[in-house]
Amino acid sequence: MANCAAVLALFFTISSIIGPVTSRADATASPKAAPAPSTPAPDGESFLIQGKVYCDPCRIQFPTKISYPVPNTKVILECRERESGKETKKIEGTTDSNGMYSITASGDHEEEICDVKVTKSPDQKCPEVMDDESSARVSLTDKNGVRGNTRQANPIGFMVKEIDPRCKEILEEIGIMGI
Repeated sequence: MANCAAVLALFFTISSIIGPVTSRADATASPKAAPAPSTPAPDGESFLIQGKVYCDPCRIQFPTKISYPVPNTKVILECRERESGKETKKIEGTTDSNGMYSITASGDHEEEICDVKVTKSPDQKCPEVMDDESSARVSLTDKNGVRGNTRQANPIGFMVKEIDPRCKEILEEIGIMGI
């Protein structure tokens, strides 16, 4: 658990230094809005889950300035009962050209565990599902202190098979040595 906390702290530190994951084609592009929800919001309580799928050319499992979005990736929101593990909800969505997805889920899932995950990369240059970032946990209840119905999931993604030669310099810039 301490290792996970350290990785998250490192991720947020690096994200604040390098900024958001940018497109390989246009690193200066302004951020675009997430695509329209994959399913229309039903009457009653619903949650909008938004996130990003990216490729990690450095195989370090967090975004760097050379990470890039993976468009047309199928993402799956799965909720399951805490005790039995029985699936209670499954909704699929797809990333847009910026690697962004948006999924609407109805109902309160206070007693369930919900994760957004990826399973297969559409990018042949970035085929490997990350060990640590192939899924992102999201809380789909309003009974935990989180206000509003929009949930921002942590970035999830894939890795290249061979480390990009630029990674050594990039990681040294942010204080990570020995890679």
